[in-house]
Amino acid sequence: MTDTGEHRHAGEAAGITRWLVIHDDLLRGLAHAMSNRLATIGAVASVLGGGSTPDERFVRGLQQDADQLEALLQTLRQLPRRDDALPEPMLVADAVETARRLVEHHPDLRAVGVTVKTRNDVVPVLADPAALAHAMVVSLLAAVRNGGAEPDLVITLETIGDEVVVHAGGDIDTPAVLAQAVQAAHADRAAIDWLLSGSHGHADLAAPGTVIRLRTLQASRRRAG
Repeated sequence: MTDTGEHRHAGEAAGITRWLVIHDDLLRGLAHAMSNRLATIGAVASVLGGGSTPDERFVRGLQQDADQLEALLQTLRQLPRRDDALPEPMLVADAVETARRLVEHHPDLRAVGVTVKTRNDVVPVLADPAALAHAMVVSLLAAVRNGGAEPDLVITLETIGDEVVVHAGGDIDTPAVLAQAVQAAHADRAAIDWLLSGSHGHADLAAPGTVIRLRTLQASRRRAG
């Protein structure tokens, strides 16, 4: 194998490792949230099992917990990654929303608000929705680690030429943060590039903060033709 091939293989391995760590953190967070909801439902069911007429508050609380459990289940279904998934026309904002729901349960992002801003007309892209959502999760975590969540983490979407550019706030602007983040940034970029390998997208760490670039749907179709 050439030096270039070995370097590419090492980068891909680093990206896969980074995603698996994040994936497991998300899975643990979701499992913890589901466990809490099930415990509450069990406690309410125990009270209702006493045979007396149930208080309306208990019934209402039980329904709320059931609804939250259903929402958690829907979020859990966003975690698997399919190698055979094909890119499809989609809006980047939809992937951002899926990523936002996922990171709500990550230990580093539970208390972080996410604000989405658009600078112009953000056009559709051709991508695997799950892969793009997962790449956005990596991007959000990188931005938080670099100090970009005060008070909220801001995600900016814009169309620039043949690309949709997604910027997650958080510039590496202090020596201490920079020294700590250099190695992690390489793993983040490798994870994003690996996740988006079939979605016409990649990480751009040359820009301030954490940036993902995606080819627009129109540009992808033009190249395919």
